[in-house]
Amino acid sequence: MTLPRRTLEYLQRGASEGMRNAELFDASCQFRDAGHPLDETEAQLLARALADGLTESEARTTIRSVYARNSREPLGTGMALTPKSPAPPRRPSPVPVHRDRSTMALPNTIDDGFVRLLDACFQPDEFVAIAPATESDEGGIVPRRGVTLTASEWKSKVKAKGGIDRVFSTKLGLFLRINPMAKDGARNDDVTAFRHVLVEFDRDEVGKEIPKEEQYHAVVASGMPVAALIDSGNKSLHAWIRVDAPDESEYKRRVEVIWGWFSGINLDKQNRNASRLSRCPDGWRTVDDDVRRQCLLAVEFGAESWTAWEAAHANSDLPPILPGDGFMRQPEPEPPQLVDGVLHQGAKMVLGGPSKARKSWSLIDLMLSVSTGTPWWGFPTRRGRALYLNFELQPFALQYRITRIAVAKEIEDFTGFDIWNLRGHATDFSALIPKILGRIRDTGYSLILIDPIYKGLGSRNENDAGDIASLLNEVEQLALKSGAAAVFGAHFSKGNQAGKESIDRIGGSGVFARDPDVILTMTPHEEDDAHVIDLTLRALPPVKPFVVRWCESIFIADRNADPAALKAPQGNPKSEKAKATYKMGSAADRYGNAVETMPPMANGRVAQESGVLAYISDRVAEVDGDCTLKEAQRVFYCLANMKSGPLVFDKATRLWRGRRHGI
Repeated sequence: MTLPRRTLEYLQRGASEGMRNAELFDASCQFRDAGHPLDETEAQLLARALADGLTESEARTTIRSVYARNSREPLGTGMALTPKSPAPPRRPSPVPVHRDRSTMALPNTIDDGFVRLLDACFQPDEFVAIAPATESDEGGIVPRRGVTLTASEWKSKVKAKGGIDRVFSTKLGLFLRINPMAKDGARNDDVTAFRHVLVEFDRDEVGKEIPKEEQYHAVVASGMPVAALIDSGNKSLHAWIRVDAPDESEYKRRVEVIWGWFSGINLDKQNRNASRLSRCPDGWRTVDDDVRRQCLLAVEFGAESWTAWEAAHANSDLPPILPGDGFMRQPEPEPPQLVDGVLHQGAKMVLGGPSKARKSWSLIDLMLSVSTGTPWWGFPTRRGRALYLNFELQPFALQYRITRIAVAKEIEDFTGFDIWNLRGHATDFSALIPKILGRIRDTGYSLILIDPIYKGLGSRNENDAGDIASLLNEVEQLALKSGAAAVFGAHFSKGNQAGKESIDRIGGSGVFARDPDVILTMTPHEEDDAHVIDLTLRALPPVKPFVVRWCESIFIADRNADPAALKAPQGNPKSEKAKATYKMGSAADRYGNAVETMPPMANGRVAQESGVLAYISDRVAEVDGDCTLKEAQRVFYCLANMKSGPLVFDKATRLWRGRRHGI
């Protein structure tokens, strides 16, 4: 009775973060297929799973769910159960994750599937959007915008017509949106309840087709709460995972959890948005001249709720809840201060400044200072190993800057830091940070520098609070799981920022000014080659603003310079327009000051097409708290009054801008 090399390596080295359940499931399948009895398998695998951080209950449930299914042909290679010698430390493998190929027979088709889906997935008064397909000019099949009626109205219409395929007679395909929508809505901003996520896959990561029976098994084996399972009429099943997210930000997080769970199966990446179209049960589609019916196969199976599923599966890494007296009885030691009075190890820090403020030079200086224990801008440092994640500079340029700074600081020891040149490899941090953590495990870094942060945005909008909160959560995971301080650079908004509070000068969402433990801003001083340094600290005493001056290749602190002498705005004072007055109580009166200096932006109805609404949402939030994009759209129409609005349309550039932009 033999086991494949992969399983033996798992027994020796364990599973990487995020893959513990999947690896245990795979190993259990190999033990079962090799003929090992359940008690022996549990004896071998429970210890491994517990060492990886799973609970005994989770591990037993996974192992026994495997033994409840039929065995497959074993993948053994003639190797003994126990390896002859310990394997080297585990490193991330580029080989795709082995996929369990167990299958389950598909359920029988449910009659009157469209109505059954409405009952299972929507409230009677919620609007449901249905889109028939049409043929494009290029001959492709595309869904139209569609029609929205309430669920009860659809049921009445279907009953009167004799089926949804009588309401829409097209044989090119019939679709419906997976979540309730606003009347006539078709976009993400029109979603009224973030209830379902669409899971669909028919090919693995190497392009091999996955049979529907195998797709069905993967959905069932996940244990996720499935509101509806639809046969698309072609190669794939459509599973509506019920997540019941309270808002869009949490919806995106739950989408990431689902994609992480199904890693290696190659989910359709287009299905992340909440307004996604799915195949409509009882509609028809044509595949290679064959007209096929889209069918409902099952409703409401799996976990009782998303909360219950995540508590049992995805949240196993959460720390325990501590009683107050127990927490206070055990003193928590203060982490080491890498930069005295400024930065703790394990904290997050943003270094913000305008374009060409030499932010990268400053971060490299910080790396060299901490790696050698030499002062940085006059602050003593604690020596620790540093890692520089370089997403922007070509290697020769980075090498040049390190050399220049080292000469200026009289540093000759380059053994205390590592460089990871990732230019050309930047991607969404939700995908990249786990890979970084896997590569740097047990390296003992005290400081990790990310330069620049925008390279990890992916499809996020830097003006969207939810998107930036998600991005910085990834950075927080890097700091938490590595134990290092995570420091990154960020840019100021365009134009002179002297009139703003220091924490409001960083461009994009205000989350940049609320999330990090240390906010360091570099604002141009009235004297050339000098910047005013403002520090906003969460866990350390305040530090008074001070000035740094550029001296050859590094900034030097000048404690005698006046930090209040910021560089004045440029331009001709005679061209400055008089301050506008607006009708008392109007949206323009309330928010005019906040948007009068908005930089030129293209107008669009939703954030995906324009930064205008996101910009307004952030500015309104600064005055009145959270502001949705729908509310921002209402405010936009009030602010864009052609005669007296704080927003004006520049006919020359065909862009919206604040009436006082550039003054």
